[in-house]
Amino acid sequence: MNTKSILAAVVLGLATAGAQASVLTFDNLTDFMYGDGFPLASGMSYDGSDLVYIDNGVKLTLHAPGAVPGEAHIGDGTFASQTYNWHDGMENGDGSWLSLTRVDGAKFNLISFDYFMDVSTVLADGVAVGDISDGGTWNTPLAGISELRVTAGAYNQIDNVDVEASANASAVPLPGTLALLLGGAVAGRLARRRKS
Repeated sequence: MNTKSILAAVVLGLATAGAQASVLTFDNLTDFMYGDGFPLASGMSYDGSDLVYIDNGVKLTLHAPGAVPGEAHIGDGTFASQTYNWHDGMENGDGSWLSLTRVDGAKFNLISFDYFMDVSTVLADGVAVGDISDGGTWNTPLAGISELRVTAGAYNQIDNVDVEASANASAVPLPGTLALLLGGAVAGRLARRRKS
């Protein structure tokens, strides 16, 4: 195995080891409604009129332009517990949308998610990548994105959101790690030359 092959294997191994997968199942959302006077779930808070929910290092922000601070809520979109669901209009305001980002701001890969929607547009980093309606599974992978946004229809529900840390965001080795690995590869190469 030559030095280039060793280096490629090391970098690939570091990238793979750093990738973290998460599936957001919302199984802890067991109550009918959260927010707007109902208790918030663990990991939920308000950012002005927006309702923020953090789960497994992923941040979901329900942008509620018509909500008074503290009145945005989830749970009335499809009336289904153990999902993330919301209504457009009324308390949340027309033009509400949901964004999904990583808490640490790093890029991520979206693998898939289940949905039950009126009519919504899916955007990746501000670019529309498709429309969804009725029920189904979004299974068009989106690699290396910073934000997934889902616009709102009259009723909206997502579940089983499968995300992973993007390889290009997690492939940075710890300081000194690469130097140690390269030093070992060079030492092995020199030892093999001496035997020849």
